[in-house]
Amino acid sequence: MDIATSVLPMLLDVYVQADTQDPDTGAMIKEFQYRTTLNCSAKGIISNSATSRGGDRQVMTNKYTNEQMIQIRTVEKLNIRHKITAIRDKNNNYIWKELNYPSESPTVFEVIGVTPILDPFGTVIGHSTTAKRSENQVIGI
Repeated sequence: MDIATSVLPMLLDVYVQADTQDPDTGAMIKEFQYRTTLNCSAKGIISNSATSRGGDRQVMTNKYTNEQMIQIRTVEKLNIRHKITAIRDKNNNYIWKELNYPSESPTVFEVIGVTPILDPFGTVIGHSTTAKRSENQVIGI
């Protein structure tokens, strides 16, 4: 076991956005394709401050929204063209699941921001990514 594996005890699957154009209509088609599985450390964003964003929130207005934010640490840099899913422990138990689906499918998250993690000498040793629960929980669309 190397040091990265010991401080990044979880796994996640990364999907990357691929844009194609429909030859008949000219419409842009956005699809997400599997790219890789990464070691990570993930946690929910929890706050009791009124000024900062809380972790989970459900809002009922004209449209029901289920907001969930997480913080992910990885060695590799993620970006806003990525979707993250299947965050799991080393025994392949999913950490975040959609409870309203019969199969309890793994939650899909969208990357909204990335910050480098520096060592004391100013070298980038990893990345801290903020992600939110995707409104569309189907990968590939």
